[in-house]
Amino acid sequence: MITSAIPKRLLILISVVVTSVLSVWIYSEYEITDTLTNLRRIGVFGAILSGALSFFIFQTLFIYEKHVRHADFPQPPRVSFYQGNWPTLRDAQKTNSLFDVLEEWVLAHGKTILWWRNEGPKYFTVDPDIVRAMLTEISIFTKSRFIPNRTLFGQRMTGTASFLTVQGGTQWATKRKIMSPFFSKIHLTGMFDNCHDYIRRGLERQFAEIQIGKTHVDIVEFYGELYQFFLGALGFDLGCGLVSENAKFHNVVIQGILRWAPKQFGGYREVLGMRINEDVNSTICYLTKLRNLSRYILDEKMKEYNEKGALADDIIHHVITANLNYTARSTTSNDELKKTYMIDDIVTIFLVIDNMAKTIANMMVRVMREPRVYEKMVQEIRQADVSSLQSMDKSLRYTEMVILEALRLHPTLMRGIRSVQTPNTRLNNDLVIKDKAMIFFGHLVLHRLPEYWKNPREFLPERWENGSKDITPFTYLPFVAGPRVCMGKHLAMLSMKLAMVYTFREYDMRPIPGEEKEMDWDYRFTIVRPTKGYNVIFSRAA
Repeated sequence: MITSAIPKRLLILISVVVTSVLSVWIYSEYEITDTLTNLRRIGVFGAILSGALSFFIFQTLFIYEKHVRHADFPQPPRVSFYQGNWPTLRDAQKTNSLFDVLEEWVLAHGKTILWWRNEGPKYFTVDPDIVRAMLTEISIFTKSRFIPNRTLFGQRMTGTASFLTVQGGTQWATKRKIMSPFFSKIHLTGMFDNCHDYIRRGLERQFAEIQIGKTHVDIVEFYGELYQFFLGALGFDLGCGLVSENAKFHNVVIQGILRWAPKQFGGYREVLGMRINEDVNSTICYLTKLRNLSRYILDEKMKEYNEKGALADDIIHHVITANLNYTARSTTSNDELKKTYMIDDIVTIFLVIDNMAKTIANMMVRVMREPRVYEKMVQEIRQADVSSLQSMDKSLRYTEMVILEALRLHPTLMRGIRSVQTPNTRLNNDLVIKDKAMIFFGHLVLHRLPEYWKNPREFLPERWENGSKDITPFTYLPFVAGPRVCMGKHLAMLSMKLAMVYTFREYDMRPIPGEEKEMDWDYRFTIVRPTKGYNVIFSRAA
């Protein structure tokens, strides 16, 4: 049996031609001369019609054979022979209910299911054992090549070799080995004062620009700008406020990129409309400026790196070292390409730092509407000791529980994708992925399954009183897990706690009038963000 998609496509094409000629040959009573005459008579139109009919027949047989081949795998009913389950998922995506549909399928058909996108089988799982394998067995389950943040309509963003997008296990491990120590809790302990200073100054700057008690503040933009300012603490400022003083513009660029990058893979009509959209074209221009800025920062840091060597507290020095090691192991000898890889990593940092801002925004939209949780958290914050990382962690225990619970119900990233490159990959429970395919796991579904969580839809920080001891492994994945666990998770927790301390020490936050009970989130794209309830008013703390 032929299992490769390309030979099957070629077989269909050959079959269309052969069937068309054979049909005319039979009609001509097996006479070659008459066959050639009739072929000339039917002309181009007849040939096209005959070819189309033959293609339809063989494509139908091709799809039928695939359906039969995969019939033994748990799957929801197809709504269309030719489109499979895709119309259902496409409509669910438009209405922001994609993960509700996937949850219904999982509850009805099993923890690991097959679904059809046109004639291609895809897989979705919430089985912790399979998720564990996807995240740890990186030689079997590889990162997908189809990552939307590599380019924006042809303008390079993070490329194909950044520490976020690089595929190969060896290449990825080479970079991570160099980058990880910067984000370790031990190293961040030494950086605490610097991080503390940038968060404090950044929020002072933010609050100075609004009228307390009057201005309606978009907290997605508010904290997004704060975290672009915070990049200065990681070595981006070059000693002159280069990045932090331009945080507002950089935040506009990042929000534009995150808004438009996933949409470039929509339908032809939507994509064509986007290409003449003024906001899209401005974002592309801004992205070019961001890459030029990243190049300038890199050039300055390279001079410093060559003069002083790698500095432990400078993340860009880690980027340089990681890429020099990465390119030394590859066949790359082009110096400009090496520099491009480094710029990719710097742009990646600009992008991923915003995940922390989105997490705070997602959390506050929910917590403002949970009065018991809000009061308890704010009271703890106003009594906290933030003189060191250790004292902060110890005195903000409930605040950490609130963050963990917010990441459960509203994870910043809500799905993971891996590619299975080996046919007949055996999963547990005798399930077999027979061909090369993509398999997804869904944070948003895993985090809400009643099998793993008591009262899964309720916001209950107290469920984290014992840390993760009561949590089934690989059912809670806000920072993913395994070898590719998020390197920046400790920096994220540190900075988010500091941001909340310097927000609530002096201010209270409440929804704007008329939106006291409104809250919703956009789960359609890779990064989750609130769509309702994110406008707030700050007031002086009593």
